Amino acid sequence: MSLKKVLTSAGAVVTSLALVFTGTAPATAAKVPSAKAKAGDECGRAGLVAKARGAEGSDLRCLKMTYGTASGELRWWYPDLKPLKNLDWVVPANPGGYSQTSTAISESLKKEGLLSTYSSTFKPGAGGTVGLGFFQEIKAKPESVLITGLAMAGGIPSNKSPLKLESSTPIAKVMREYQALVVPANSKYKTLAQFMADWKANPKLPISGGSLGSTDHQFIGLLAQAGGISPKAMNFVVHSGGPEVIASVLSGATVAGTSGSAEFQAQVAAGKLRVLGVSSAKRLTGFNAKTLKQQGVDLVYGNWRGVMATADLSEADRLNMVKVLDAMRGTATWQGYLKQYNWDDEWAAGKSFGAFLKTELPLVAGVIKELGLGG
Repeated sequence: MSLKKVLTSAGAVVTSLALVFTGTAPATAAKVPSAKAKAGDECGRAGLVAKARGAEGSDLRCLKMTYGTASGELRWWYPDLKPLKNLDWVVPANPGGYSQTSTAISESLKKEGLLSTYSSTFKPGAGGTVGLGFFQEIKAKPESVLITGLAMAGGIPSNKSPLKLESSTPIAKVMREYQALVVPANSKYKTLAQFMADWKANPKLPISGGSLGSTDHQFIGLLAQAGGISPKAMNFVVHSGGPEVIASVLSGATVAGTSGSAEFQAQVAAGKLRVLGVSSAKRLTGFNAKTLKQQGVDLVYGNWRGVMATADLSEADRLNMVKVLDAMRGTATWQGYLKQYNWDDEWAAGKSFGAFLKTELPLVAGVIKELGLGG
């Protein structure tokens, strides 16, 4: 299979084949008929039923909300949904992109009356496989969840780990975000073209990012390849979280760094970092930077993240958690986080997420192999 074909399905795609994932309309836009209903959408009359419009073909009902930001309003909802008492997150990295996502989920659930409390245990290392191994040892704790994503999908083959992400229970793929390539504000590199020219002349320029095989590593490998640089020749300096990448770039230990764009928002706004390019199909709100495509690099790249539960989760608890996450998707709080962090609303709940992983994981392994990014 050619690399170009592999990347099309894996989420790192050339522009000519790119799928641009657009956000859904806000839940408060208008009353939505039953034939088009999603959980959280407005509805017109209490008691109406939207057959098979919920997750995994379940029904939605038009209910008057008694909690959350939509309290008092009529919304398409799950009549049997039970708010969660607690979520105990395993975060397979240091604080950064993964925890940013798990915190956004948790805070959305809390504000919308769908969760009482949450906590986080950080287990960085080996492309996320340290955290995955820790998580898969957890038994009989239905509140335990893992935040995962494309970084772990690449970290498993890169580190030659025998662990299988699909051995856990898929709950939901919640979003997709895009990469930013940054340099210090006082860097000599004012444009992507200047940086790419120097990088081609000296492939050993140190560039910081996440762990081996991570989303960052894959992105830099693809960018190198697009610039005529062998990914095997580049000097990619691994870190366990976005804050470490930022510290590395600002200290001058590396000349440039990459992570999900939201990681850099505060430093860009403060004038400490300059964005040379973003990997989205269109410009990102809040970033005064062109896309790669606008600067002659034919590459669009997006990183998904999702939620997994333990392998021994009961079917009743699994389905309820899927419904809770699916209900969260349509809330004003979650939609606000999507806008704040420039995340695309790319959603797959329950069995649909499982089907996505079944095709995605081997494709990402193919990307790792093609780029020579394995350990």
